[in-house]
Amino acid sequence: MLKNYFKIAWRHLKVNKFYSLINISGLAIGLATGIMLLLWVQNELSYDKFNRDYKNIYHLSAHFKANGKEVTWGGVPGPLAVFAKKIPAVKSIVRINGTGKLTFASGNQKTILGGNNTAFADSNFFSLFDFKLLEGNRKDLFPNINSVVITQSTARKFFGASDPIGKTLTLIYNRNISFTVTGLVQDFPHNSSLQYDVIIPMGFYAQEFTARGGNGNWKTIDTDLGNYAFSTFVLLQPGSSPTKIGNDFTSLYKEARNGASGTRFKLENLGDMHLIGADGNDSALRTVQIFMLVAILLLVIAGINYVNLSTARSLIRIKEVSIRKVVGAAKKQLFFQFFSETFLLFCFATMLAFALIMLLMPMYNYLTGEVLHFSLSNFAVWQITGYAVVGTLLAASIYPAIVLSSFQPILSLKGKTSSGKGTALFRKILVVFQFAVSVILIVSTFVIGSQLRYVRDKNLGYNKSYVFTVSLPGNAVKHIDVIKNELKNKHGILNVAQSGIYDMTDIGNATGDLDWPGKPPNNNIIITQAAIDKDFIPTMKILFLEGSNFSGTPVDSSYYILNETAVKAMGLKPPYVGQPISFHKRKGTIIGVVKDFNFKSLKEKISPLLFYSWKWKGNFLFFRTTAQDAQQAIATVKKQ
Repeated sequence: MLKNYFKIAWRHLKVNKFYSLINISGLAIGLATGIMLLLWVQNELSYDKFNRDYKNIYHLSAHFKANGKEVTWGGVPGPLAVFAKKIPAVKSIVRINGTGKLTFASGNQKTILGGNNTAFADSNFFSLFDFKLLEGNRKDLFPNINSVVITQSTARKFFGASDPIGKTLTLIYNRNISFTVTGLVQDFPHNSSLQYDVIIPMGFYAQEFTARGGNGNWKTIDTDLGNYAFSTFVLLQPGSSPTKIGNDFTSLYKEARNGASGTRFKLENLGDMHLIGADGNDSALRTVQIFMLVAILLLVIAGINYVNLSTARSLIRIKEVSIRKVVGAAKKQLFFQFFSETFLLFCFATMLAFALIMLLMPMYNYLTGEVLHFSLSNFAVWQITGYAVVGTLLAASIYPAIVLSSFQPILSLKGKTSSGKGTALFRKILVVFQFAVSVILIVSTFVIGSQLRYVRDKNLGYNKSYVFTVSLPGNAVKHIDVIKNELKNKHGILNVAQSGIYDMTDIGNATGDLDWPGKPPNNNIIITQAAIDKDFIPTMKILFLEGSNFSGTPVDSSYYILNETAVKAMGLKPPYVGQPISFHKRKGTIIGVVKDFNFKSLKEKISPLLFYSWKWKGNFLFFRTTAQDAQQAIATVKKQ
């Protein structure tokens, strides 16, 4: 019987080629679009959930009032790891200090490469998180402070196909420091909030911190209450209250500061980190939910298309149905016959949708900035496809099958239909609904397009066009003047600037250690700090509101340049130039004030910023070139 259903269904599709082509192509496009959107949604919702204990792993964040608003930092002081020993509900705690992209060399320094995302981490890092270890002892990955764990791709870059275990990796910074590779891990999953190439034990960082003299009176990272530099994760006992644990950390920290602290610590679940900010901002989660709704609506529209076309053709099939009923066909049999036709049509549509997805996936990944894979060996792909196809199939097939199988033979043969008015009304409702949804989606597309144009054309307050950056090893920074002068004379390079800024769109180093005459006791300003040389502001074409630039002479060490927001937050009155301030207890004067520019996400309000130009000005070079000379300039810098 089942075979007969599909045989008749196949004949019907062959006879009505044009009708079948329209239905298959319409459903295929709807399914392909819906499945790709659902793949992105599933990927966003899956972040960090590959960790088996993610439901009990929490990230610590610091919350306090500054600059007249609530401020949230993702980093917390190092001593919280010591305080955790007094909280029974904390099973484990891990501190991570991400240092950005550093330069390393293989043991023989044959291969020297920058851009390695590096972090210092406590020794139980790989016990708390489930990153796949390929070589090494998970329980003793860091036998000493000069051990290092690297990813597969990092190992290939430095050591080729040979086994990296036991080989030397040299950090090239202020001085060359050698590490022995004691662990090899699989590249961190793309749906992990933590992304590192090189992991160095926290013990090494702690030793360096103490050797440099610590932070004022705090000589170790376990006692430094003022440095919020550690991204910290805790594993709690099942059933523990994260709110209570956060309050416990707050109380212990306040006690250590002799009550002189307004900082509150909160815990956020690891599974929520990607879509919900530490400050509670859930705009990313809402975006994912909106796209999930869009995917569902697209699948609904595809189903409505099929329903409308099927019911519109119902009059053509009235006599077929009537004759079948006259010769003894039951309504149930007719229902399954028409359902089989829809099922067979959906099979072809699904195969075409798969082909479209595979064809469009590279472009889709480019647009979304993700690395999504459509592999039929992936269970998640089948899960998403199953939901999309089965849901659309059931929604699109049941009503047409009921309508076509419910005609009365006597009335139908006379040219009358008992359900004609109801069917026509329902079809009109579907058309209106489909039209309304289409209008909403089109309008939303225009709105999103205008937002993207706004972001693209927004005047950031500096000129980022044809500017590229390079990180320098420490021994090269010692000869920075020679390097800069030589590169400035190369064709296509208009200007070269030195800075401690890694990313102009996210300058993240901030402090509250700023003082000035007449500072109100309740003015707890938090100011972003950046080391630059005299060429940085001209290179980035940042405009001055008042005053002048650094001169490139030793006197710069006592001069500071602030932005508009900073002088307003400090309550200073113009003229600003010449007014004394103290930064990190280093007295100096304001030499200039620049106009506000965006150095964070456009979602964030411009905050106070201070430029300084002490002896060490950072290990990043910013190059300005032109459109026609960009490739040559990059090649020249790479060669140098």
